[in-house]
Amino acid sequence: MRNWFYVLLIPVGTLFAVTAFAYGTMAFQAVNAVGADALLHARHPLFQWLRRHGEAALLAELAVLGACTVLAIALDPPTDREAGQADRGGRSPTPPPSPLEPTQTP
Repeated sequence: MRNWFYVLLIPVGTLFAVTAFAYGTMAFQAVNAVGADALLHARHPLFQWLRRHGEAALLAELAVLGACTVLAIALDPPTDREAGQADRGGRSPTPPPSPLEPTQTP
């Protein structure tokens, strides 16, 4: 594989998805928890960390994910068709004849 940014997109995207779901779960439980459940969830170390650093973590992960996406696209090698056009000096290949057009027989 020539472009390693595609490989980086998998773990970075997975980390972003896990953080986003955890942050959403924390926010949902904070709004809907009642009584003892509220204290139980509020004391969980993951939710405490997300309360303090969740927004910054999501923004940083989103920035890294965006940068990896842009770099993966920008550094992607040209496709075979584009490479073939570059070899012919930018001219597009001659299209095949249409089956509806009459063919000329010598």
